[in-house]
Amino acid sequence: MRSSRRLPTQGLAAAAALACSSGALAQGLTVAQDQRVWLQVSAFRPNMDSRVRLDETDSVLQGTPLDGETDFGLARRKTVPAVLLGGRLSERWRAEFEYFSLDRSGSATTDGIRFGDGQFVADIDTRMRTQTYRLSAGYSFLKQPDREAGVLLGAHVTDALLRVQGAAIVNGQAVGAFTERRSETVPAPTVGVYGSWRPGAGRWELSGRVDLFKLHIGDYDGRLVNLQANAMYRLTPHVGLGLGWRYHDLRVDADARNFSGEIKYRMNGPQLFLQAGF
Repeated sequence: MRSSRRLPTQGLAAAAALACSSGALAQGLTVAQDQRVWLQVSAFRPNMDSRVRLDETDSVLQGTPLDGETDFGLARRKTVPAVLLGGRLSERWRAEFEYFSLDRSGSATTDGIRFGDGQFVADIDTRMRTQTYRLSAGYSFLKQPDREAGVLLGAHVTDALLRVQGAAIVNGQAVGAFTERRSETVPAPTVGVYGSWRPGAGRWELSGRVDLFKLHIGDYDGRLVNLQANAMYRLTPHVGLGLGWRYHDLRVDADARNFSGEIKYRMNGPQLFLQAGF
């Protein structure tokens, strides 16, 4: 009987301790959402679909429209590392910088394709690399402890490299080993929206963003669509582990002196990321 009378008192003490610890954790997570600086490292595992055409220099002769995965033997899936650095400029203003690179090489056999100044007629080795830099500034028109939404203005800069090596016919002459290499930097101003929500102001955070671009500038005609949807679980108030889906679609059609042709590539697939903020 004596021990049974102590049980209610012990239970109340345990409940009070649990409530205090839960309150302290919630307070820590609330502070963490207003991080001034955050760093995110991710591994993006997309399915890729690329199209490319490279026209002959100083000529109206167009190159052969090519499928990067079928005609060049490039991998359809590859892990793409990415790094993102963000920071708050004020209560409602924020800025982010992201970098990721896709570099693929392949080999194939062709019976005749025109790529740039060469008509390749046998085995070819190909490299296709794109490096993407994304810089954006955002304004949060909605800013509450458990949710945030805003608009973005920024730029995607893509540095593309295309290289094909093999036996070819150049200016009517057979060349045993010919290399066609072109590179181009494509800047694309973007507009977009972003948002995040923490259900119950707890450890989970759902977020997403959309970046869009469609514009004709000089000798370039381009389109860009970048979509992300993520779910992150905060392991601690300052460290989170997340899983999401990303879609990236870039199309550029150029008629410039140093690059005439088109580049189209689409990537979509899951991404895993680790984020730290302070």
